[in-house]
Amino acid sequence: MMELDLLLVHAPSVYDFRDRDDILFAYLSNSDSVHVSPIFEMPPVGVFAIEQHVRKQGFRSAFLNVASSMLKRPDLDVEELFANIKTKVIGFDLHWLIHCQGGLALSKLFKEMHPETKVLFGGIASTYHNEELFQYPWVDYVIRGYDTLYPVELLMKSENRPEALEEIPNLTWRRGSEIVSNPLTYLPRVFSAAVDWSQVFNPDRSNMTPYNLVIPQAGCEYNCKWCGGSRYFFGKYMGISKPSRVHKSPELLQMELSSIAKANTDNQTVTMIDFWHEYEELFTVAEDVFFDDKIKSVHFSLHRLPKIEKAQRMGDGIKAVFELSPDSHNVEVARASGRGLYTMEEMEEFIDALIDKVYSFEIYFMIGLPKQTPELVMENVEYCEHLLEKYKGKRVVPFMCPMLPFLDPGSEIFDNPEKNGYRLFHRTLEEHRQALGEINWRDRLNYETEWMTRDQLVEVSYKAVRQLTLAKAKAGKLPRGIAQGIVALIDQTHELLDRIDAVQTMPEGPEKEAESARIREEVREYNANQFRSIRSQQRPTDAGFAQEQWFDTEGLIDQILGRSLEPASA
Repeated sequence: MMELDLLLVHAPSVYDFRDRDDILFAYLSNSDSVHVSPIFEMPPVGVFAIEQHVRKQGFRSAFLNVASSMLKRPDLDVEELFANIKTKVIGFDLHWLIHCQGGLALSKLFKEMHPETKVLFGGIASTYHNEELFQYPWVDYVIRGYDTLYPVELLMKSENRPEALEEIPNLTWRRGSEIVSNPLTYLPRVFSAAVDWSQVFNPDRSNMTPYNLVIPQAGCEYNCKWCGGSRYFFGKYMGISKPSRVHKSPELLQMELSSIAKANTDNQTVTMIDFWHEYEELFTVAEDVFFDDKIKSVHFSLHRLPKIEKAQRMGDGIKAVFELSPDSHNVEVARASGRGLYTMEEMEEFIDALIDKVYSFEIYFMIGLPKQTPELVMENVEYCEHLLEKYKGKRVVPFMCPMLPFLDPGSEIFDNPEKNGYRLFHRTLEEHRQALGEINWRDRLNYETEWMTRDQLVEVSYKAVRQLTLAKAKAGKLPRGIAQGIVALIDQTHELLDRIDAVQTMPEGPEKEAESARIREEVREYNANQFRSIRSQQRPTDAGFAQEQWFDTEGLIDQILGRSLEPASA
């Protein structure tokens, strides 16, 4: 029996995904801008910062990526795993709402097995839905806010004493039958949630993806209307109107970046998020670390185009990848979504000036934006074809990414859907939890727009990605065999979704029962193939589970169970 003070758990999007034949985990049914499976096994990096901070305070803490382990090990018995752990508090990240079904199911399971354990939720989605979480009687605490290291520390020290709980800022908690929301007063002006990556990858977690997401600030200074991490959200729900003023100190950022180079793995990829490069003191300390020979590449997520001189410094001497997110080739659509900071002509001039200085450019366009019609989506694909032709033989790669499965709760559009031309189908936490159990991902979508219905969003997403995939093959960006495999998967998925809809409209009787049984068997086989080989637009081929898992905790799971588990067959 492993005994802990705090256990942090990353849950799959749907807990019992391995046994479901009534949900199609379809290709493109999840965010396709990140290389993850439909059960979204990537945890928010703040989990590691919390776990390390609590340990520094003298508490026994651990992190389990149950999502990744369930995906990788078909024989993992989660109930057996939980039975072998005793902890005072168990915490679940509800950072993205995609985990609401899995997080609630696993927290309920643990509470049933260990009634004395307190259940904690945190993250952006938890902050927005904090009071709704208490409709589930097994939830004890929610910590709100953008920097929760200190409130979690106080919670661990409170020992569940009401007089101590009353003094913890940002905490929502149960006092008998009453739900108490303490004031949101912990609003630090220096962002403290840094990760020591040498601990995450130590002593030997070579099976983990060597991918490090570094977030130098709390929130974002930009105001993309669809985003739950926007300036709007942080001003309304996190208590800070100027997130750009809340960033890590240069010393803390340097510690975090240096720890990546010290970590026990080679060929690490670092992604720097948002506007850190606009602050010289942060840029300088980061710049020095990127030259370490253990760092394979650095991805720069850029909202606006930096000056050429600054961009040249960012790409000088390292394998730099510039991630550009114009959202749409159409400036009117981009501006309606909160972007539109530059035209495509300005973007191409930027690329032209840096094509020999920067290793590669990744350009992300979205589907599901305000004022965006199916015709404009396909025009965007044609613009991507132009980029592929213009930069043939160069590392310039465009992507078309549907906004799936949810428009972010708490985003400006979610709060004001009609004003922005949107219709919402799911508003509450419970409605989103239930939606994740729908067989067709069209019905999981929580929105449609004046310009595209949910059916049109599904149709144009497959059409756009299919056409772009073939264009990449033609331009030499994808081997033709791989492209044909993706096209075949899209066609198979599209046909299966049509058959699922058809059987649901059949009259009750033996014929419907027989066809439903055939569909369930096909869904089970399809899902097994999806979980066996993770594909995304970023990485259209699967390099294998052993190399691709997000922050595996297999060694810890083996330690808890007292034995090793067999990996999934390739």
